[in-house]
Amino acid sequence: MINAGKRSGRPRAGEERLSREAILTAALRIVDDEGIDALTMRRLASALGVNPMSLYHHLPNKAAVLAGLAELVFAGLEQVDPGEAVPWQEQLKDAARAYRNALRAHPNLALQVLSDTSAVSEVVVVVVEPFYRALDRAGLSPREIFESVNTLIDFIHGFALGETAVRAESFDLAPDLLTRVQALPVGKAPTLARVVGELGPEGLAYDFDSGFESGLTVLTAGIGASVRRGR
Repeated sequence: MINAGKRSGRPRAGEERLSREAILTAALRIVDDEGIDALTMRRLASALGVNPMSLYHHLPNKAAVLAGLAELVFAGLEQVDPGEAVPWQEQLKDAARAYRNALRAHPNLALQVLSDTSAVSEVVVVVVEPFYRALDRAGLSPREIFESVNTLIDFIHGFALGETAVRAESFDLAPDLLTRVQALPVGKAPTLARVVGELGPEGLAYDFDSGFESGLTVLTAGIGASVRRGR
């Protein structure tokens, strides 16, 4: 009994070097490799080789761990203001690309972030500041800036969900789409049939990078048009 008592009071291997950063790094590795569902405080403690209770000195629960992971991933999105030398359109696109890349680098965490906005509450300012800065530089009103940023973020989130579901750089729309369109009755959706027929199998192949840039260009052009109308 005496020996057992001494063992319980001695830090387990790894506990002396335990820190919030070490915990979050291990948690991110679990999420990346195994998914959100695999992340539990017990599983995390096992990966670190420590007693589960020692984790609570640094992070009180799993929700705090997830919030910390969002901070770890998105804190790097803070960008130095490039000033007037870079057009606002390019600043906006750079911010969108950086946000998409952060989601794409950790797809399992991305799904959690998109479904639980409280997980990113502490880093949301870092995420959206470059968007707000670019649109303010474009000359939009506060209401226009707010609505434009929401639209852009929604676009990136929706794109990230599709990208995460496929888990590939591209996917082939052609076989199923061509078969379905060709099976339509004559005169049904004639424009669709013509466009799909002209594009053919190669033209219907979808690349995520190209698709993202296309959507971003359309949105940026739309914002630019509203700026011109307001002048």
